[in-house]
Parts: sequence; structure tokens; C-alpha cells
Amino acid sequence: MTAPRIVRVQGIEISVPTAAGPVLAVRGLDLEVAQGETLAIVGESGCGKSLTALALAGLLPDGVHLASGRIELLGEDVTKLAESAWRARRGRHIAMVFQDPMAALNPVLPIGEQIVEAILAHRPVGRPRARDEALALLARVSLPDPMHAFAAYPHQLSGGMRQRVLIAVAIANQPNLLIADEPTTSLDATVQGEIFALLRNLQRDSGMALVIVTHDLNLVARWANRVIVMYAGRAVEVGRADTLLDASVHPYTQALMAARPHRRASEGARRRLAEIPGRVPAPGEAGAGCAFAGRCGLASAHCRSVVPVEQCLPHGAVWCHAVGDGGLGFRREAVA
Repeated sequence: MTAPRIVRVQGIEISVPTAAGPVLAVRGLDLEVAQGETLAIVGESGCGKSLTALALAGLLPDGVHLASGRIELLGEDVTKLAESAWRARRGRHIAMVFQDPMAALNPVLPIGEQIVEAILAHRPVGRPRARDEALALLARVSLPDPMHAFAAYPHQLSGGMRQRVLIAVAIANQPNLLIADEPTTSLDATVQGEIFALLRNLQRDSGMALVIVTHDLNLVARWANRVIVMYAGRAVEVGRADTLLDASVHPYTQALMAARPHRRASEGARRRLAEIPGRVPAPGEAGAGCAFAGRCGLASAHCRSVVPVEQCLPHGAVWCHAVGDGGLGFRREAVA
């Protein structure tokens, strides 16, 4: 039985202001996430991952807007909702965990009061019950002393504890979709694993869909069901995490995989990290063809002049001219 679809995105384009006028920072992106599924959006900084996440939650910054496309949440077209309508859905049906919890939490309000406010904003349960729920949420996200955390201010907690608090705020009203934008970047490896294990357990208990925005492919391989690899505002490869990361086809995905940190060998010199030459082009700089052409060893004149079209593969899809001509080891007949 197919799980219900929580969110569906069709061909969205996101416009950002520049000195030369508005340009598209996300172009023609499609995605969907089902109940209980974890989708990871990966890529370098500047690829459009966070803008995509903000668009899903109706939180695009001033001056940035959805130029075209459609976003559906629980089957409802939310593309052109007013902010008041978004507020009714944000926190109740969709919630977001940001990279920096210190910036996302109110520094002058006790932790418990912030969770109580999130509950009362969407449910008329009364303050005593909201307080009890807030304490239960702090325990649920594995804070060692919920009563202490309830009365504490954000600066009195560690980074990992603040991130757990932010997750408690996000799940206070049992959202259908939780978006986590680089939720563990500033945390050490042990705490990172604990945070992702917490998200997995919460997802298992509630059935919520989860979108993780990250540049860390090691985390993706462990925690995601499906992956979208973005470059310069476009999807370049999509597929199941358990196969795409071991059998990536796009030169950019392969370069990201090669650039991952690896465990130090028991003998010999430390392995040098691979580098991807150049940089991600800024919005408006991508040129007429494949945006990765300037950094790709397989690029041809055709790549630099024509935007690749989708090529279906056994594990998903890729946008790369080299797939069609066999330059990546795939023949056309291998394409579904």
C-alpha cells in the first residue's frame, strides 16, 4: 500500500534580487515526500537547498519569491497563500528546524514558555495542559532534566540541548512534515548522531515526513530514504539513498562522494581529501548549458550550450549529457 503524499512540488522557480535585477536561484525543481519518508536535499552552499526548504514552509525572505511552479501540502495548493494562512499551517501541518537554534529561539524567554506558546498558537488546550505537554516534549527529546530545561534560557543550555529544544518546539503540534535545514552542522559527531537518531525515532512514532537539507553525504547514506542532489538551483541527480550514493552517475554527485572525509587508515599516511575545482556559480552566472560544465572533466561544447534533460535510470534519474552518449558507462538501452 502506497503511503499518502504529504508534499508535492512541481517545477518551482525561485527569484532572488541582485544588483543587475531579479534572477532565478532555483529552476524547474520537482520533488515529493510521502508519509514516513525521509528525503535529503544535498549539495554545496549556494546550490539552492535552503531556499527550497524555506519555500516549502512559506518562509522565503523579503524580496525573494516563487516565480512559477506549484507547491501542494496535504493535497492543498499552498503556492499563493497569504502569510496569515501560512501561519495557520506552519507549526500545525509543517514545521522547521533551523541550523542555528540560538538564532531561532527567543533569547529573553524561558524554554518552557516558548514551547507553551507554540502549543497555544494552534490548539485551545489551556495553559496548564500546555505546560504539561511542554514538559513531556522536553523529556521526549531526551533532555536529561526537563524541569531544569523548562525554566532555563537558551544561553544556559549547550548547543546540542538547544537543538533538542528546537525539535521539541517543531513537533509540539504533531506536524505532518518536518524540515531540518543543516540541523547538526555546529555539533560534534556524537551529538550529530544523537540528533538524527532522535529525528528517526520521532518519525517512526508519528509517521511524519522528513526533509533534511545537508551537505553531509555520510549522514544522508545513514538516515535518508531518497536523495535529491542539487547544483546551481537545479536537480542533477535523484534516487534512493541506498543505491544512488553507491552507484552515483552524475559527475557532480561523484565529486561530492570523493570529497567526503574518510576514516584514517590503520597504517600509512592520512588520505588527502579530494577537491572539486572552481565554485558554484552565483544565480544568473550559470550560462546557457549545464551549470557544472566549467568544473566537469567530461564537459563538451554541447554541455556548455544546452541544458541537460532528464534521463531515467534504474536507481532514479540524472540530468547529464554524458549519460546519453555513454560517457558515464551507461548506454541508452540501460535507461528506463
